[in-house]
Amino acid sequence: MSSPVPNRPKKRGWPRWVFPLWVAALVGGGSLWNVWAAESKPAAKKPVEKSEWKPRYYKGRSYVSIQSVASYYGFRSLDVKGRQISMSIAEPAIEFEATLGEKRVRLNKMVFYFSYPVVSFGGNAAMLSSFDVANVLDPILRPKARRDPSVLKVVVLDPGGGGVETGPTSAFGMEKNITLLVAQAIKPILEGWGFTVVLTRDADEAIFPLERIRMANQIHEESVYISLRLASGGPASKGVETSTLPPASTPATFAPENAEVDNRFFPGNINDRESMALATTIQSHLIAASKSTDLGIKRIASEDMRGIGMPAVVCRLGYVTHPKEGENLARDDYRFTLASAIARGVKRYADFLSADLAKRREEDAKRPLTFGQPQATHLDKAAGVPGERVIIRVPIVAAPGVVVDRSKLEVQLFVFERVNNSSIDMTIANPPKIEWLSVLPDWIASQTETFQAIYERPRMTADETEIYGRRAYYGYVARLIYEGKLLDEFADPTNLDRCLYFFTPVFPRR
Repeated sequence: MSSPVPNRPKKRGWPRWVFPLWVAALVGGGSLWNVWAAESKPAAKKPVEKSEWKPRYYKGRSYVSIQSVASYYGFRSLDVKGRQISMSIAEPAIEFEATLGEKRVRLNKMVFYFSYPVVSFGGNAAMLSSFDVANVLDPILRPKARRDPSVLKVVVLDPGGGGVETGPTSAFGMEKNITLLVAQAIKPILEGWGFTVVLTRDADEAIFPLERIRMANQIHEESVYISLRLASGGPASKGVETSTLPPASTPATFAPENAEVDNRFFPGNINDRESMALATTIQSHLIAASKSTDLGIKRIASEDMRGIGMPAVVCRLGYVTHPKEGENLARDDYRFTLASAIARGVKRYADFLSADLAKRREEDAKRPLTFGQPQATHLDKAAGVPGERVIIRVPIVAAPGVVVDRSKLEVQLFVFERVNNSSIDMTIANPPKIEWLSVLPDWIASQTETFQAIYERPRMTADETEIYGRRAYYGYVARLIYEGKLLDEFADPTNLDRCLYFFTPVFPRR
């Protein structure tokens, strides 16, 4: 039996499995602020002078100059005075403020936290970590990049605690009761707008974290996950915050400077950009409605969040131990205020997600080729297969009247594996066996021809498992390209295609 790992592909290298079909078959951004920001005022200022995007390294990390960032995103003013940094765009109205040596920044007066502080070195007045530009600024300033429009269907609400897990407690109440009441108040609001709402618990019962994750991941439609929590602290501690999982290779917000960075990629990282967008819309509405202290949007290294394969956030609705905030949380009207704010945040996120959907559908209706409904059949030990075998069948449908030139047709296929039942990675198995299900596919006798790939991963040896971890098939992404243009994309699990950019350069793009 051949080894499943003859050539270990490098992270973020070129795709391992990119097959022109004629060879394989042997037949030869607008900003998020547009959605919910106030009306902007026109301005006559010219954009910041263009500056070369040239990363520099400081303490082993990549940084880019604030001048480069301002130029790239079209800011029309940039000021660096002492430790204070500010830049702005007039339309839509966006203001950015930061302080040298700090992680805390402000976008349109909202508080965000970078993973690394803003620094000055090498003759540059201010430098931003490339990680923070990619994982905080870009999802907000270019939220439509790297994703197709979609319709949000399901909202999963996860009230903290339950049963013996009381959570933070004070004389004003317990987390498990308050978060459940908030979730129950959110549900009818969202249902009235047409969303399906799933509660991980609807009573005072203990729900194990793995069960919460399972409930979320069994949903295959476009969904979001909102964990509702409270906080506790000293009598002066108060405020509202929203958190997301740190992107792979990025530390949590308050990790020590010398903390080891986790380079693993988790299912929870598939939707990093969408999670940041969701956190932004929810936090903005919570702060406006509650009038509470804005503790910002942060990154938390949550074991539970790592396993959730949909956009996910944790909302801490306040400090139950604070004299005034705790009293508010105990009131029905205040909890309804929080519930309404979260619901409005979800609605605005949904509006952002579906923006340009009609335009995309109009474009898609003109495509000469599309995918049908791909299917993956998983065979394992029960079927007498040593290791794993997955048969992936991909129907390709021609539009009426289209004559297909096979030499211009290409499919890119990316297969992913779960590692140690935790993180995910591109497969280390040998390339799949490729074949057509018809002898000479020509899209003449039928508008549909089916392409089949057989992924096989033999049973790994103890040494291979030690090096590469315990591996199991996780899913795949198929991309349909004709005449050099990306026409269609399919992912199983849903939205797995959103993570391709972490592992490899992807061309062509929409």
